[in-house]
This record gives sequence, structure tokens and C-alpha cells, in this order.
Amino acid sequence: GGRGLARAVGNALHRNPYPGTVPCHRVVNAKGELSGAFAFGSYDEQRRRLEAEGVCVTNFRVDLGEYGVDWS
Repeated sequence: GGRGLARAVGNALHRNPYPGTVPCHRVVNAKGELSGAFAFGSYDEQRRRLEAEGVCVTNFRVDLGEYGVDWS
């Protein structure tokens, strides 16, 4: 919720030295939107990794309610 923290998270995703160990592909924003090309090199890579784990991605977005997240 802090200012500038989204940018810090984006940089951490992009610079993850252990992508096979640290599952940063599971990080989406508060709307369920994927991180996209900056963090993973292409818009499809994060989607591909999530779908390989059984996560449903529609229009590069995850329905957070389906996974128990309720921001209300």
C-alpha cells in the first residue's frame, strides 16, 4: 500500500536471481493483473508458468476471488 512499493516489487521480480527456486511468477497486482513483459521477458511467460500450476488466466488476469482473495 505504500507509495513506490509497486516499483520495488517490479524490480525484485525482474532481478530475481533464482527464478526456478523463488516462484515470483505467482505475484500479481491487486486487480489480479499479471506483471507482463518487464518482469518475465514476454507477456506470455508469466501466464504460461501460472497455467502450468493450474491457475486459470483470462486476458492476462487472475480472478483473485477464485483463490480466496477478497479486498472488500
